[in-house]
Amino acid sequence: MFNTALIRTRLGQYGAAWLTGFVLTLIVVLGIAWLSETPLVKAADLVLPVAFAALTLGQLYVLVRTLLSGSESVATRLVVIALTLLLFLPLLWAPVVGAISAAWIGQASIEYSAVYAQFRIRVSQALFDLAGMMFANPLIDTVWALFEGLATVVGFIAAFFQIWPRLLRLLGAREVQA
Repeated sequence: MFNTALIRTRLGQYGAAWLTGFVLTLIVVLGIAWLSETPLVKAADLVLPVAFAALTLGQLYVLVRTLLSGSESVATRLVVIALTLLLFLPLLWAPVVGAISAAWIGQASIEYSAVYAQFRIRVSQALFDLAGMMFANPLIDTVWALFEGLATVVGFIAAFFQIWPRLLRLLGAREVQA
């Protein structure tokens, strides 16, 4: 069975990691920019790779720790793996939002950050490739066409059986009047 306490703990740790990634990135980017008089965009370019690496290593540590735990069921481990994969990209978004917030506070344009731009480009490419694998696959197109056909037939039959008794009553009422 599932160890829901562990899953809730891991989700809580994920939330704490997200918030920490956001707040620390915001503070460190602003601190570097203001204390060293470095342009805010350059400070973001210094901080973002470190934040990405730290969050990735933290996520891997928690994942490996859970997988090597002998006391957890296979179902619990699979849920933790699925959540780790599903929530990884949003976790990496936390420092980006921190850098965006720092740029807003410092009235700078984050779009000039090379790391920010590369992050957006790589995420867009990955999502585009993922969508292409999911929706441009001939097998999926075939399954979707079968689903559409089945849904059409089921919908027609359901509509027919809803309308048929009313149609019989309507025709029966006309015969009585004639």
